Amino acid sequence: MATINASVTINSDITGGNTNITKSMTMTKFGTSVGLENTSGLNAKTVQSTTAFKLFDHSEGDPAKRASKVYIRNTGSSSTDFFYIGFGEDLAAATIETIGRLYGGNWMLIPWDAVNASTHDIYAKSSTVETMTLEFMAFID
Repeated sequence: MATINASVTINSDITGGNTNITKSMTMTKFGTSVGLENTSGLNAKTVQSTTAFKLFDHSEGDPAKRASKVYIRNTGSSSTDFFYIGFGEDLAAATIETIGRLYGGNWMLIPWDAVNASTHDIYAKSSTVETMTLEFMAFID
């Protein structure tokens, strides 16, 4: 049986006191305690363009598989250049909803409802024509 674990630790003193959060989870299939068993593999894409591109395609999904996770990281170190990350249906029709920006060194791990619906595609777009690299992987239910 496969096991995929994720952990995050957040330490901060900006709230007037110390905040220490340490959380972990085991990625499991929808409605079970069985671990996720499939991944897209760790991928990287280097771009020198502000043209949006698809990271994860809905065709990888299945209506019965709703517990997938997506990891995305900007491998750079710039505090001004970033990748927009979004989801949606069609680049040409501008139906992409921005989730947020990943600056150099920033990463995200989010749930992905990987159903066979084009509105669930995940896209990225660089803020600059300078060379930037995005690392990404899906853990698929």
